[in-house]
Amino acid sequence: MAQTEKKAGLLRKSSASKKPLKEKVVLMYDEIFMTEDPSKCNPRFWEELFLMKVNLEYLEGKLEALDGEELMKIKDNINCLFQHCIQALGEEHPIRVVNALQVP
Repeated sequence: MAQTEKKAGLLRKSSASKKPLKEKVVLMYDEIFMTEDPSKCNPRFWEELFLMKVNLEYLEGKLEALDGEELMKIKDNINCLFQHCIQALGEEHPIRVVNALQVP
């Protein structure tokens, strides 16, 4: 079996017969970087996101890779991310508060 790898959100290196596994938080970040609202299919999307440990390296890499046009396409989702970060800061759940602080 392939070695476990934590770099860039991968949990396992790819092998000939298996796809690389990604952390759930990385999959959720990928949904934010699509043009559709991620909470449209999952109403608890934002609540679940802030319960997971932040993968800042992956998130920063995704943001840095965007050009101006791509950023404008997902502007609403990025604004939602920061809006929900602010809302999570007011919650009593300490994990959500800590994770929300790490995103911006």
